[in-house]
Amino acid sequence: MTAKRPRSTPASANTADAAEAFEELRSEVSLLRAAIEGLTAAKDKLPDYSPTLRAIEARLEHIDQQIESILDKPAMRLTPLTLAAESHEAARSYGAEDRKSVGKARADLAQAIGRVEGMVKQKRSTDEQNWWVTWAAIGGLLCGTLLALFGVVAAT
Repeated sequence: MTAKRPRSTPASANTADAAEAFEELRSEVSLLRAAIEGLTAAKDKLPDYSPTLRAIEARLEHIDQQIESILDKPAMRLTPLTLAAESHEAARSYGAEDRKSVGKARADLAQAIGRVEGMVKQKRSTDEQNWWVTWAAIGGLLCGTLLALFGVVAAT
């Protein structure tokens, strides 16, 4: 804005202010007009990005198709919660199988130990029988020898 002039008379001051205001308005309008013309000229100079944008759109469409095919894979449906549930279930089923295997192994071991104990008892009983038979044979031999001696002594 321009500096205001001192008012000499009220009628001439109003006319001068109005003329000054119209002059300012005229300069602002011409400045706006020049700016708009500059913008339209700049718009005409812009390159046409339509082919580039079409190429980008085609690439994005291709990427969307790839993402859709990836999302259809079963692994993409796995979440930490489903993985935790599946691993818990697997651990439980394998644990049950392990308990079953350990139980069967324990029963087989008990049966084998029973057989071994039976064999040991049988061996002891056989050894005892052999001991008794040996002592009975020795006793019979001694008794027979003693009787034979008495028979020889009595015959003489």
